[in-house]
Amino acid sequence: MPTKNEILAVRALHQRKSRRMEGKFIVEGSKCVAEALNSNWPILGLYATEEASLNPDWNAQKVPSRDMARMSAMTTPPGVLAVVGMPPPEIPTYADAASGNGLGIILDGLSDPGNLGTIIRTAAWFGLEGIWVSKGSVDPFNPKVVQSSMGGIFKVGIWEVDLETALPSMLDAGCTILGMDLQGVTLQQVKQEFGGQGVLAVVGSESHGLRPAVRDLCNGFVHIPGQGGAESLNAAMAAGIAMAAWSWS
Repeated sequence: MPTKNEILAVRALHQRKSRRMEGKFIVEGSKCVAEALNSNWPILGLYATEEASLNPDWNAQKVPSRDMARMSAMTTPPGVLAVVGMPPPEIPTYADAASGNGLGIILDGLSDPGNLGTIIRTAAWFGLEGIWVSKGSVDPFNPKVVQSSMGGIFKVGIWEVDLETALPSMLDAGCTILGMDLQGVTLQQVKQEFGGQGVLAVVGSESHGLRPAVRDLCNGFVHIPGQGGAESLNAAMAAGIAMAAWSWS
């Protein structure tokens, strides 16, 4: 049975500042917790209610439902929660990104945790090594991001960078940086022309798109052709279509 201080310590991980200071975050639900346990990330605490259905080999601490509700970041707690240690910050060299023939995804100022989690989940599906996330975006270890990634957070590198500094370095390393916009070439055209180089697609924020400083650093722009009357695509949908189009073309 966890102590009151332990419950409060887990609850504090709802806040970004506490997560970063402690180097820990929370994972909830049997599926996401199973992905955490199957990864090589350190499990620092494992809790479950009596009613929760889980693998008996997990050896979780039992907690009353009222305490789980205090620890959980979800409106309806799933009854299983793990505290996981964050990996040390690691950023691949930009030269490595330029030498591959895959598509990389850069996120500029995303604020919606569900969108980021979905992009991470999709990146894991298509086998991306990782994604670059601009500083100032929603925290990748936000509980809602982790939940919506459905375990993808443990399979895809998340590299947080200052884009104004990182993008010039990527360009110097030979990467092709293309902003996703309502105009520009298609991804199929990009792959035909740049398929042998490191191509990085930048997805802008949900409300404002690409920032001017980021637009100025792009080699060009790429768009997703549409035939309907919608003004734009959701950021997670746009990133997912880009990954799929690149994979299948």
